[in-house]
Amino acid sequence: MIRTINIKEEVLITMQIVGDLSFAWQLIDSFTSIMQESIRVNPSMVTKLRATFLKLASALDLPLLRINQANSPDLLSVSQYYSGELVSYVRKVLQIIPESMFTSLLKIIKLQTHDIMEVPTRLDKDKLRDYAQLGPRYEVPESSRFCFQCLKPKPWNIPGLWLLAHPRDQRPP
Repeated sequence: MIRTINIKEEVLITMQIVGDLSFAWQLIDSFTSIMQESIRVNPSMVTKLRATFLKLASALDLPLLRINQANSPDLLSVSQYYSGELVSYVRKVLQIIPESMFTSLLKIIKLQTHDIMEVPTRLDKDKLRDYAQLGPRYEVPESSRFCFQCLKPKPWNIPGLWLLAHPRDQRPP
């Protein structure tokens, strides 16, 4: 197909350079707060961000390919460096999950200890409405929604990176 269209080798190289995402390491950091806010609003967004992290992992391919083509002994150290950078960035983005979970849990604790009154064992029918406290009792499951949604995702296997979605998950052998 390339010969049919008569695309020169130089154009193909230019397209490969433009399609490369290695420049994104400098730009992606500006989107961290946007990603974190979208996770805070909708925890299922984590699964959608997986594609972004996969693209970042693919950004490692071109520099490592060039080093491998040069038969450089630095391939392993450079690979470990880039993998470490990717892991630290993913951790930075996903750090919002435990922060939000503990914020939700703190809100639940405050509701249960300060706002919601204990219901006595014997209660007059007239006072039942006072002890119902429907507003604060509704906020408890609403606040715990974030925690339950964060426990749903499965572990991801991104080349050079393994994320555990739940502590019971095991690392692959």
